[in-house]
Amino acid sequence: MNSAPTPLYPAGRALLGALFLISGLLKIGGFGGTAAWMASAGLPLASLLLVLTIAVEIGGGLTLITGWNARWGALTLALFLVPVSLVFHGFWSADAVNYQNQFNHFFKNIAILGGMLVVFAMESARAQVKAQ
Repeated sequence: MNSAPTPLYPAGRALLGALFLISGLLKIGGFGGTAAWMASAGLPLASLLLVLTIAVEIGGGLTLITGWNARWGALTLALFLVPVSLVFHGFWSADAVNYQNQFNHFFKNIAILGGMLVVFAMESARAQVKAQ
């Protein structure tokens, strides 16, 4: 694997990070409504889970944007996307009106998860090269 990727790699990594950073910041501004929405999905302790969600999104987003510990930020965000996708975008149980929307959101998250795995792999390879 090439240890010196083109400038497109850090740009792509930063764009992925911006998605999570902005999402986390918006959740702060809409904390009450977001916590209520999470509770309506059946999550206990929605406010506490929302605080953790905000920390993961902002922290993970910043690691991707800056490149500092991006490997671990990407892995954390990849793991975060699994329950988020399953809990909030279960297209398999959506009614006919919401099916396509939930299907799109679920697979968008899976695609972003794939991007996180690419970042994790690239950063792991870079760390191995530095260690040699």
